[in-house]
Amino acid sequence: MTQAKTGLYDRFIHSVPFMSRLQDWVIDLGGRPSAMRWLLTLSFLESIFFPVPVDPLMGMVVLARPGHYIRIALMTALASVAGGVAGWWIGVTVGDAIIAMGWIGREGAYASVAAAFAEHGWVLLLIGAFTPLPYKVVVVSAGFLGIGIIPLIVASLIGRSGRFLLVAGIVRYRRNTALAGGLTAILTGLVVFFWWYTH
Repeated sequence: MTQAKTGLYDRFIHSVPFMSRLQDWVIDLGGRPSAMRWLLTLSFLESIFFPVPVDPLMGMVVLARPGHYIRIALMTALASVAGGVAGWWIGVTVGDAIIAMGWIGREGAYASVAAAFAEHGWVLLLIGAFTPLPYKVVVVSAGFLGIGIIPLIVASLIGRSGRFLLVAGIVRYRRNTALAGGLTAILTGLVVFFWWYTH
């Protein structure tokens, strides 16, 4: 747990009592016999509204079943993409109300995402699916802004599978969730820099 609490995101989480308790509860689920069901359920819900990333819980499940880390990562990714499709549909149908009520974040955050979609299109879907950026903001915004479901699914499958395979592989072979988070952040920076440099 000490390693999992390193990094900017984790310092923020543990500075907010409610979020800290929620993340601790999520991680504690990893020790239950029903951990895999919880992982898939929360992975689906995280793509819509659940505020805590499922990476720590997935790490605990991988530690308990290291020989199945690829299967665990891919199932987590599929559940997340299914949630992303649900979030996209919410964006299509009631996105304006969701954004106005602030359910997916502050209105300023949505405005930034909308501007990025207008300029970069599906690439933002891929970045949002792979990186620590709030995936739910990306998918709901994509639905509201009229991004097609096929680009959403393709980008989400690539990005979510890549992210969860990276995290699961590092936990499997290095038993280090903090390293997994750090490498994800580094790769995020490289992707963003490459996109900026080539455009």
